[in-house]
Amino acid sequence: MKSFQKILLSLSKFVYPSVVYGKENFPECGALIVSNHLSDVDSAFIRRLFKGDGVSILAKKELFKNKLFGKLLASYGAIPVDRENPDMKTLLTAANVLRRNDKLVIFPEGTRNRAGKTWLLPFKGGSFVLSAKSKKPIVPIVILKKAKIFRKTPIIVGKPFELTEFYDKKLSDEDISEMTEIVVSKLTELKTELDSILMVKKSRKNPKPTNKATQLKSKNETDDGNVADCGFSSNDSGVVDDKDGKPN
Repeated sequence: MKSFQKILLSLSKFVYPSVVYGKENFPECGALIVSNHLSDVDSAFIRRLFKGDGVSILAKKELFKNKLFGKLLASYGAIPVDRENPDMKTLLTAANVLRRNDKLVIFPEGTRNRAGKTWLLPFKGGSFVLSAKSKKPIVPIVILKKAKIFRKTPIIVGKPFELTEFYDKKLSDEDISEMTEIVVSKLTELKTELDSILMVKKSRKNPKPTNKATQLKSKNETDDGNVADCGFSSNDSGVVDDKDGKPN
């Protein structure tokens, strides 16, 4: 089965390629991985990020109706969940993943964002309780676009953060709402960061045309006619590195 899994993941990488920023933020130990949800390929994107075992994904129970497909999902570490009314067994299974110091992937929107009118759908409540109760960090991931065949999908992995203020306390509905607001804020900041990275890359590929005379003046003189000496090297461009999403 593992050989078959590798073949499927390799095939998905060929058909649905991606470019990933923030690879240095990949967690080595247990963590709750939180991502927005745009297409059926999202699970494959994230599964490809974390090679090897120790990764489980909460998946809607409807996907397990087909026994053969259900077995395949289970072999990938997928855990069936009733999105509207998750039972205690599911929550305990998910919590045990984190207690084992493994990684648990959730899509808190609960369904794919097909319309795209807002970049995030309302979150299904309670999923972040798993992080607080297990005292494991949350790693945010943003998938920028819906996957398209043979087109690279930009993805960014954010820095891990912890909900330490909610550790060792009985959580109220207000606490759960506050946790949700924190995670939404982190994901939104991460999307803004990815948008900025791609804007810089685009501007470098398609620089705006500049009048030669103006360009020569700005290079050699200030507005008052004095020679400019800014002390910057030609490499101070703020270009973002493809490999890890950090500025050069």
